Formats: sequence, C-alpha cells, structure tokens
Amino acid sequence: MMDLFFKPRSVAVIGASGTPGKLGYIIVKNIADSDFAGAVYPVNPKSDEILGYKVYRSVTEVPGEVDLVVTVLPTPKITVDAVEECAKKGVKAIIIESAGFAEVGAEGKVFQDQIVEIAKNNHIRVMGPNCSGIVSREIVTSIYPMTKKVPRGNVVLIGQSGLLAAGMTADIIENESLNISKVCSIGNKCDVNENDLLEYFGNDDDIDVISMYLETITDGEKLTRIAKKVAAKKAVIFLSGGRTEAGARAAMSHTGSIASNARIVEAAVKQTGMIMADDFNELKDFAKVFSTQPLPKGNRIEVITLAGSVGVVVSDLCANHGLVLPKLTAETTEKLKDMFETPINNPVDLYFSVTKIGFTKTLETTFPDAFRDANIDAAILILAGFEYTEEAVQKKIIQKIVQDVGKPVVVCMIVGYNKYKNVILNELGKDLPVFTTLISGVKALSKLCEYGMRKHKQSV
Repeated sequence: MMDLFFKPRSVAVIGASGTPGKLGYIIVKNIADSDFAGAVYPVNPKSDEILGYKVYRSVTEVPGEVDLVVTVLPTPKITVDAVEECAKKGVKAIIIESAGFAEVGAEGKVFQDQIVEIAKNNHIRVMGPNCSGIVSREIVTSIYPMTKKVPRGNVVLIGQSGLLAAGMTADIIENESLNISKVCSIGNKCDVNENDLLEYFGNDDDIDVISMYLETITDGEKLTRIAKKVAAKKAVIFLSGGRTEAGARAAMSHTGSIASNARIVEAAVKQTGMIMADDFNELKDFAKVFSTQPLPKGNRIEVITLAGSVGVVVSDLCANHGLVLPKLTAETTEKLKDMFETPINNPVDLYFSVTKIGFTKTLETTFPDAFRDANIDAAILILAGFEYTEEAVQKKIIQKIVQDVGKPVVVCMIVGYNKYKNVILNELGKDLPVFTTLISGVKALSKLCEYGMRKHKQSV
C-alpha cells in the first residue's frame, strides 16, 4: 500500500487552483515539474483547465482509476466530504495537507476521527492531516515550490513537521546540501505513521540513511521492533520533539500529539541502535555524514589543522565525545619528518609544511600520508576561508584524497572571509560534510564512529 504514495500511476488534487501562489496551484505545478509520468487530475468545481490539465468537478467524475489523492481544502468539513467521495471512487491512498483537525482541539479531532472511520471502513491509507506532503524525484506534492529537480539520493527524511518536509527540503534541494531521495511529512498521522514508513524504507535497497523527526511515538513496542531490524543494516537518525514540559505543550498545539516521555525515547534509541539528534541541524548534519562517508572500524581520530590552538580545542571536544587521538606510527613520522619543524604529532599542524611548499601541495602530499597512517580510523580537517584555500577546493583535491584513502573525514571551517567560506560550503560541501563549528563536526563524526564500531563488532 505504501507504494501508492510514492509510485502512483495516477494522482488527483482536490482543491487544485489555477491562481499562482495558492497552495492548490503549487501542488499541481510541483507534480507537473517532477518526473511523474502518470495521469494528473485537478479537481475544482469552478475551473476547466489548470496548467494544461483538464479539471474535474469531483473526483468521482474522473474517468480513470485514481491511485493517490492529495487534498488541500479550506475546512475540515469539506475535507471529510472529499474523503467520502474518494471512498466512492475506490481511491486507496490520500494525503490530507489541510489543517484544522486534532491539532486545534476537540472540535477538530471530531472531524479527524470521521476521516479515520471512513478510511478504515474502505481500506484507505491516509497521510496527515496537517502535513505538507511528499517530495521525491518521482512525485512532489509539497506545498512549497521546488526550484530544482530532487536528486536520486540515498537519504529519506520523515517528520511531523511542515517545515521539515517543505522549507528544509526546499533549502536542501536548492543548495544541493544533502543527497535526498524522499521526504514525507506525516503531520497528525491519523493513519500512516513512522512505523509504516520506517519499515517501508528499511526494505528499500536504494536508501542508506533514514532521518526522523517525531513529536510522539504511535506504538513504541512496534517502533522498537522495526527500528532494531532496520538500524542493523542502515543508519536511522532520530530527533524527538516534546521531550520537556514546554516542548510537550508545543507539540499538542502543533500536531495534536501527546509527546512521548524523554526517558522512554532515549531508552528506545539505545536499545535499537538508532542515532539520537538534538535539533534539526543535527538531523541533516548526521544524515550528510552517514550518507557520504564510509563506516570506520574504530574511533581513532586524526586532527589536521593549520593552527595549534584549534588542535587543542578539537582534542578536548574529541575526548568529550568518545574519540581518541592516537600517536602516528614511526613509519609515518619518519616519512614526513622533513615537512615539519618539530616531530609530527596528532593533531597534525600543517603550518610549517604550508610555509615550505604551499597549501595545495601540502594537501596533495603531507595530508594523504598522515591520513593513511595505520593508527587512524578517521580524520577531522580544519580549513579557513581565505584565498589560499580556493585553488585546492576548486580542483577537488580533498575529495580525491578522501576517495583514494577510503577513510571518513569531516571538514570544519571556523574563520575566513565570506566569499571564500561560501566556496568551501557550496563546492566542497556538495561532496563532503562541512561544518561551521568545531563541536558540530566532532559530534557528527563521533556518531559515525559509534555506529561503525557497533556494526564492525556485529560482523566479527
């Protein structure tokens, strides 16, 4: 049944509009601009044509079968009537993007319960209400305009948030900052919930990373069972909203959810092997690291820097997050001794090498030899946004080294001029995880190492 949401042969949009800027127009245009090759049926009793598609007064008047319906109607009562019509038509999948249901209180919950009853009696799966739809290469039903094609990536985002599925997704796609495959907003999740989607994407061989934002857990026992199975073969990153009293109150007004107890959530995360994120940036950052970097077998980290003070701070952060900085082997030390003013250590300070042969040449020679050291599982590379870094970034030298060595790396950038920092973020950041703070880079790498060590332990 989940295939009907992501791989429908036909889709009807109830509440479609021919007026640019209206949600019903944006949804139809997003579908038209995606790679969707099936039939599109706008439904609006007051229009004849929208974006070249023939318009129908009711979904029951559509001549062919309708696999998926998207509704964006102004009131809950009209939405309930539309779901009744979908039942008569034989529709089996509906995305309700309208609000005004359980999230507004008891009156809205009455309408939501009516939808649940109709769906149950007619074997219909419902996503939402109060959601912002699906974003994928194959079909986009989002209420946010998409300016570029969705990549055929390996990351899925699932969330009880219109911001996550709409605004954040538009940001990611426009800036090419994450290799997204699909995003789905489940809103009040009156029917389709995190367990359905986690199981569905867990069985999708094209997906390597699943990131979830939830304000409540529908069935904790089922989630634990599914997540344990899925997290054993791919990364599942989890952000839980409503973990405090203040957050719980906000969750109730946002999606009508009674938030889950923080201790229960954290226990479930540890038990299943999911990776806990603390905010939306981490949800995206962790996904970037897991989707682009190989899994390390250990937690032995090498820090590459041009400033000794940065190396000191990163060393402290690594120790606080379970990462260790081992000494490099005698073989590496001997090989690189002429490139350093004093015996090479970890953190590796490249400053002396850069003064001798320049930044680009240092990256091409000194960095790879240090990165290959047998005592090292992964590296943190500290860059500055100044003119001397631009050549190496434009020539993709760092990407080539990382690919050749085959170990994970995160890049941290803490100082520099915006025009050069933006080059690092926009160019290097398309291929590698680039962070603008030390703590975010260290924390993300620690999650990757923790997961990699657990997977390695399971395999031996």
